[in-house]
Amino acid sequence: MAAAGAAIVSVQQTGALWSNSAQSTGSTITAGRLDIAVGDSNTQVKAYQFTALTASNMVSGDSVQRPLRVRNAGNVPMKYKVDSATLSGVLPLKLQVTAVPSEVACPASGEASGDPLYSGDLTDAETSYRELAKGTSEILCFRVTMGPNATAGNSGAATFTFGTTQS
Repeated sequence: MAAAGAAIVSVQQTGALWSNSAQSTGSTITAGRLDIAVGDSNTQVKAYQFTALTASNMVSGDSVQRPLRVRNAGNVPMKYKVDSATLSGVLPLKLQVTAVPSEVACPASGEASGDPLYSGDLTDAETSYRELAKGTSEILCFRVTMGPNATAGNSGAATFTFGTTQS
């Protein structure tokens, strides 16, 4: 008995390497501008003294609440956050920061309706980064509540520092 067989092996390969280049003239590369505006349309500062967040003769448990507009005044998307807060006087103040859809959602009295960002001592304030597209803004609602054991007659001004980075 005899056995017969056939094997076929096929290997195919192309040796073509394609390469091309061209030179472009007149190209301009411009760096984007990262800029934050806090407050009204005329205010563009990194450290914002929130003068609208004011109340007189507060006692323990009293609150004051005001909206603050944060705007991307640059021409690139950005991330921003409340970096810190300072207080010029000695007061036991608690702070709540809430991102709200409109100023109406941050009433002078009552609860803000939105996305809570921070709740704690005013001087420990720091939020996570938030995205803001170029040319857009959002409203943050700041609520300050007087804690216990405030000394009568003490007062202070709060300054909030904002940090930004490119998205």
